[in-house]
Amino acid sequence: MVVADARSYMATTPAAYDLILSEPSNPWVSGVASLFTTEFYGHVTNSLTETGVFAQWLHLYELEDGLALAVLAALYQNFRWFEVFMTAGWDMLVVASNAPQRPVADWSVFQYPGVAADFCRLIPVTDEALEATRLTHRAALVPLLDGWGQPNSDYYPVLDLGAERARYLSGFATGLRSLMTEPFDPTAPFF
Repeated sequence: MVVADARSYMATTPAAYDLILSEPSNPWVSGVASLFTTEFYGHVTNSLTETGVFAQWLHLYELEDGLALAVLAALYQNFRWFEVFMTAGWDMLVVASNAPQRPVADWSVFQYPGVAADFCRLIPVTDEALEATRLTHRAALVPLLDGWGQPNSDYYPVLDLGAERARYLSGFATGLRSLMTEPFDPTAPFF
């Protein structure tokens, strides 16, 4: 286990990992937006084992939909699959990998006494409750991300340039979150 500045560490270390977790602060904090770029995700994919998994949080409060989609577009360029989960309130968790197959979630970890005590203080955590936090996945976003403009990049830092403005305007990236509450209309493409 290594706890370090992931971007610097992965750029200088050839080791491969089964799991990489990234819980950066808000993107408007100086330097943090670089952890959501296509170049950073390239470092991550090179640092994962063949079946390795990457997980990263993104705060949707004080953000705008276009900025969140620029991050998803950067993930889209670098990972074979990813899934988006809504966690507490306005936080999003992306789980990504280049594994040949999408691994099946094993929620049994929540049965361990220490984990259960930590997570089950207010409500019981069940497999169903955890599955209900799954919002969307890469394949569902292909039509949107294929046509998306500029992904967040070191060379075109849309998140770095836009996050401070979104914070100042008290923005919320409501589009992704609304996927959770609005039903899917399969007839919409035909009208």
